[in-house]
Amino acid sequence: MVDIQEALDAPELAEGTPEGSPSDGSVRRFVWAITVGMVVVAVPYLFVLWNLWTGSFNPFRAVGPSNFYEIQAQSLVRGHLDVAPGKLGVEAFIHGGHAYTYFGIFPSILRMPVMAILPPLDGHMTAPSLLLAWLVTGVFASMLLWRVRILARGRIVMGWAEAVSCGVLVAAITGGSVLVHLAANPWVYDEDLAWSVALMTGSLFALLGIMEKPSRRRVTGAGLLILAASLNRLTTGWACIIAALLVAGWLALGRGGAEKRRWTLPVLAAGLVPLLVEATVNWAKFGAPFTLPLAEQVWTQINAHRRHFLAVNGGRGFSLRFLPSTVVAYLKPSGLRLSSIFPFITLPDTPPQIVGNVVLDQTYSTASVPASMPLLFLLSVWGLVTAFRPRAVGLLRFTRVLLVGAAAATAGVLLWGYIADRYLADFMPILILASVIGLVDLWRRVGNRSRRLRGFLMAALAIFAAFSVVANVGAAMESMNVWTSGQAVRFVEAQKALSLGSLASTVDRGPTLPYWAPTGQIFDVNSCSGLYLSSGTTFRYSPGQQLQHESWVPLEQATGINHTIGITLNKPAIEFERPIPILTYGPTTVILEPAGARTFRIVIDHPGRAPSWPTAISPPFIVQLHKSNLLSIMTDPHLHSIQVRNLEVNHLGGGVATLKPGVGQGSLLVDHYLAGTGPAVVLPGYHPSTLGPPVTVRMIPTPPSTMSLCRSLRRSAA
Repeated sequence: MVDIQEALDAPELAEGTPEGSPSDGSVRRFVWAITVGMVVVAVPYLFVLWNLWTGSFNPFRAVGPSNFYEIQAQSLVRGHLDVAPGKLGVEAFIHGGHAYTYFGIFPSILRMPVMAILPPLDGHMTAPSLLLAWLVTGVFASMLLWRVRILARGRIVMGWAEAVSCGVLVAAITGGSVLVHLAANPWVYDEDLAWSVALMTGSLFALLGIMEKPSRRRVTGAGLLILAASLNRLTTGWACIIAALLVAGWLALGRGGAEKRRWTLPVLAAGLVPLLVEATVNWAKFGAPFTLPLAEQVWTQINAHRRHFLAVNGGRGFSLRFLPSTVVAYLKPSGLRLSSIFPFITLPDTPPQIVGNVVLDQTYSTASVPASMPLLFLLSVWGLVTAFRPRAVGLLRFTRVLLVGAAAATAGVLLWGYIADRYLADFMPILILASVIGLVDLWRRVGNRSRRLRGFLMAALAIFAAFSVVANVGAAMESMNVWTSGQAVRFVEAQKALSLGSLASTVDRGPTLPYWAPTGQIFDVNSCSGLYLSSGTTFRYSPGQQLQHESWVPLEQATGINHTIGITLNKPAIEFERPIPILTYGPTTVILEPAGARTFRIVIDHPGRAPSWPTAISPPFIVQLHKSNLLSIMTDPHLHSIQVRNLEVNHLGGGVATLKPGVGQGSLLVDHYLAGTGPAVVLPGYHPSTLGPPVTVRMIPTPPSTMSLCRSLRRSAA
């Protein structure tokens, strides 16, 4: 007689369907479907990562700050974790008189061999790293799907319909999720999140393999993946460690069979060793194994709201009191904005509402999981019910402890007093694992049913996946927090060409620019003396940036606001005895000041009364001798902002310069408040002598502003 428990434990095969073999074509169909799915979504993903309205495809595109991991790698090569003062700006943590980054060291370790072999890539590795994390996520998600299917159904033959649905799911994971939004701004803030998804997905795959059939190779692989996750990001690293400890406990209790108990200690070590290593690194940085001392961050020291946030929350950034706000923001069903204006489906145009009498650090426009990732969400609900039902299908009961570990990854973002769309990445591990279980169970149920039912399932999967891709690509296409004017103009031109409604409906007008407007709002100041696009980001907790109207990206500015200046030095910086004035704007003077043997810095002198941050002093930069070094200076009376950028010449013809941003950590040197109305006056240099002037300052002609976009929008509204 067959034992009932043994029958329940065995994979449940569909009636009348033969068990597959390596030569039955299942693997080939699965791999083809996964490959095609990822190739399809790679098209919009790579546009977002490499282009995003910049006008060209650049595999090394980056926005600042993007070089923190390189800076940390340079310190690691020298045998220490602290970095040079001033390198990290407001993100630095000052502990024991040394500056540290709170970002993990795993991405820095990845960079070290590349920096040794290809030094020119220093500062340009964020986009390649994001792409690699995206690929790793797709590969591990596919492998996890295959492993879960075997646990649930054995090696049953996979037909083309089921294979295609697997490709659709992996496409939704890689192209219809927050991973696309993480690629929109290739900077340090998104890279660790992208790798956290990849590494935790890999850890879940490896741990599930141990539960299925433990071996030394599988335990070693799991330990390395968990170690990498722990050295990448604290919250998801801890979740991986929790999952490993749960698996060790599961083995110790004999839930996988008495013969597997001997693997308890190796799996326990695979979780505890990464915990010890991560705690050691954190101790070396901050003097404690598991703390993040927000009070020691430079941003806390200069931002009054951050200090208030910590004061009212007992000095901590995490609290159960934040749960109502974060749960509503991340899990409400209506977390998207639908519009007749391209790209049609985007993030909400306002930040989420705070629930209850609590103070949060920051809130940004944020999509919700059910609204922006409906396929993953619905399959996850089905998968959770499937995994935890009393009589689990096949060996799917193995996934229960891993689902608990994956859910632990969301604890950090739900308890953290900071709401942002990028933190949806912490939901991805449980969404991936649970949706994989859900898809496998659905095909177990319909595999031998009618062709019409299978067709209905495939159509539903395709529709939800397509919506997910459109929603997340749309949100990424409108991610304009750090856009240049060129990006903003190309985006608005695309809106004019592709929108179903009139773009003129998004234009507001007035004599002065407001401090804030909803995302996508266009504002015409004083009858086309300036045209601006709102990012929707509120800077009410950062007075200096609010005074500069930082929410607005210039689309068009009148003649006299932007100036291109060529500076030629005929002696090195160390020989200059006093600063070099470049431009005046009323009482304000832009000064080029020696900052070292070969470097200068920009100083904005007397810009008006404003908070000390953003700073009026740039980091040091090299000004080459006997060469025209180009600076772009914006003095915008509508934004009340002065920006100085470093440029390099691409072509000079007919007296007009065609310019491109400088290479490195972006081209922005200074972005500060500016009072008054000008006008701006370029100074000609100083110290003439018989040997020629030591410095020459000259205005380079640029085409006058025609305000053509603004005028076309006014005609459309007439």
